[in-house]
Amino acid sequence: MRYIGLFLEDSLAVPWPVVERLAEQLEIEDVSCVKEYTERLKTAYEHAWEIRDAYGYHPYEDHAQGRRFRAFLHGRAWTAHAEGPKALFDHSVGWLRRNRVLQPGVSVLARQVSEVLTIAEKT
Repeated sequence: MRYIGLFLEDSLAVPWPVVERLAEQLEIEDVSCVKEYTERLKTAYEHAWEIRDAYGYHPYEDHAQGRRFRAFLHGRAWTAHAEGPKALFDHSVGWLRRNRVLQPGVSVLARQVSEVLTIAEKT
């Protein structure tokens, strides 16, 4: 979440040294207790919500941020036809990071970029 702006689907799918470092930062003595984390499904969601709120992130589905993002995306597509879809996708990721919006899946964002480019090309 710290860099890419999204949460892992499997919170335990990280290298063990990362788990050990986080346990150290959180002052957790028995690192093996991390295996219990997935026993209660809602725990990961609750922690994600707490992290999101503590650091001022917005869900991708947030209406106000969504309007701002779409305005950015359409404006960029209209003024940057020569950049192409990859550049627009990269600019979109940058906008989401700068504005602390949790990123959707790659396919969701790629589809939105493609739709905006199609609209911009038609007009």
